[in-house]
Amino acid sequence: MARVLTAVLALTLIAGPVLAHGGQYKGPSDAGSPGSNSGGTVAPPTNPAGAAGAGPGAPAAAGPTSAPRGTGSRSARGGGDREGGPTSGGTLTPVASFDIWEFWWENNKDRFLNLKGRLINDRGVSGGTGFLTGRGRRNTASTSRRPNRTEINQNVIPALVSLVQNETDGDILDSAILALGRTTEADLADQVADEAVKLLAHNELSVQSSSALALGVLGSAKANQMLIDILAENSAGKRAVGGGSPHFLVRAFAALSLGLIGESDGVDALMSTIDGLGDSDFEIKVGAIVGLGLIGSDHPRTHDVREFLEKTLKDRKLDQLIKSYVPTSIGKLGHASSAPALLANFLDRDTDNVVRQSSAIGLGQVATMADTETIEALLDYVKEGRDIQTRHFAIIALGEIGARDEAASERQELHDSVRDQLLKEIQKKGKSQAHRSWAGLSAAIYARGQKEAQPRVIETLKSAYKKESDMSFRGAFAVALGLIGDQSPETSEMIYEDLREKSEQDFRGYAGVALGFLQYQEAAEDLRSLVQNKAITPTLRLQAATALGLMSDTQAVGVLIETLDSARTLGVSSAVAKALGLIGDKESIAPLNKIAADDSRQKITRAFACVALGIVGEKTDLPWNAAISANNNYRAKVSSIEEVLDIL
Repeated sequence: MARVLTAVLALTLIAGPVLAHGGQYKGPSDAGSPGSNSGGTVAPPTNPAGAAGAGPGAPAAAGPTSAPRGTGSRSARGGGDREGGPTSGGTLTPVASFDIWEFWWENNKDRFLNLKGRLINDRGVSGGTGFLTGRGRRNTASTSRRPNRTEINQNVIPALVSLVQNETDGDILDSAILALGRTTEADLADQVADEAVKLLAHNELSVQSSSALALGVLGSAKANQMLIDILAENSAGKRAVGGGSPHFLVRAFAALSLGLIGESDGVDALMSTIDGLGDSDFEIKVGAIVGLGLIGSDHPRTHDVREFLEKTLKDRKLDQLIKSYVPTSIGKLGHASSAPALLANFLDRDTDNVVRQSSAIGLGQVATMADTETIEALLDYVKEGRDIQTRHFAIIALGEIGARDEAASERQELHDSVRDQLLKEIQKKGKSQAHRSWAGLSAAIYARGQKEAQPRVIETLKSAYKKESDMSFRGAFAVALGLIGDQSPETSEMIYEDLREKSEQDFRGYAGVALGFLQYQEAAEDLRSLVQNKAITPTLRLQAATALGLMSDTQAVGVLIETLDSARTLGVSSAVAKALGLIGDKESIAPLNKIAADDSRQKITRAFACVALGIVGEKTDLPWNAAISANNNYRAKVSSIEEVLDIL
């Protein structure tokens, strides 16, 4: 573990906090510096164990039961025109750094990519023996490439169980146990739960926390009471972690797991935790609030939870950072009846900026176009609001609300107002252009749901793309065109030309993703070459692999396996593991199993093979943590949630 932490120390100078269980890219690397406003070359993702690892021989109870204040990697400060930050708790990310579109996209992209869903009876592109040199002949063939349940039960789960039972390395253990959680369905869940429970008392914190999280991802009610005990920090909970008070990270992950499992007594425990703990235990309270948002809109207790969260939102004494997680959890429960409470909070002049940002996000999930007051409030804030991030989230909310409306013709005037405002924002110039990229994405989301709006939106986006000189904005417009699915030759060809000729690597990555959405198979060979190219950043390689996954490419797996096998850096290993999972081809299972089981290889390479197996065999179409990542206010940072969002 110490060797791994030393290896990633240099990366932290660029990428912020070291991440756990396989860190992933969440935005341009230069975005963390004040004044940044466009994408730069991103830092490599980090390792499976990360900073959560307590180190060999560390006691299970090492560290405080709650995180120290100011635990984030950047200075605390509020949003917009306010100075200062929360009265306690984690940190708010700098105003001038995280307000670019890339961070929103990286947190929300999974629901748009849905790569696993593309692997069933899809048409993939493949090449001949010369595909890397451009001499091969492309073919398309209908094929079912996603591993079925029998293949996962026979070839993935036994291999991971063997590693959990026989390995001692913390990196391999925490990667393997979480991979088991995400691949195992109900029929085997109780057996796997027993393995995770054993690891709760491991002497490395990363293994403990991974095990607590794996129990929730697994969804086995068998572990419910133990998780309640860990969350409550009672005697049974202390015994479960090997004696002593459970670390705050383990308790926070137990809270998330209780929400994922969704048992009624677990829901009660989460609400009691929020009511009973002081704000100094912010990590655990936030974990409990987020956990409540994970129970789902059709859960028998959803009404109770909504009422509880809406009451919590009215608590003026509650720490603002903690409160900022309440609107997003309300939004994830997905009930329109919550819109008035969120709107009241959004409009309240005394609402802190970070809470108002979250209220805009929540309104995007629950409001409808029939709620004229909400639509007008969001439009007004887009035009005149003082906090730039709230304006950005309001822009996205308008697109999401409009896209869901199945009776647009009955509210045509209001729809015209939303569409016209988004198109106006795309075309702004000078100091008013900061929202252009956000408006482009929002207009694309809107047009996906409202087909009649597509011609005007596509025309506006294409014009903006052609005129744009800022590569970050151009990348946003490319992704937006891809989201709509504008497959006109002109669109695909101009983006493909830029992919080949532009040097800015973040832009090239997003151009590749756009071409993946557009199914532009002519770019496949270039994308494979990028995946194999050791001279470019791991992030561009990952984006290229994502594009190949969108195209259902059949040839990228071999290249990626070879790259993982020869990888000498954590960044490349992480990017390749994620890419293999994104493509999700069952042909990757056997070579990944071989790498994971080979004790002659570097342990970190074996750990990333476990990560890839977990993503390839994931039981759901979307990654398990997509429900947490999507529609979250990533500006409000606490270490436990940040860690979950950074898990591969």
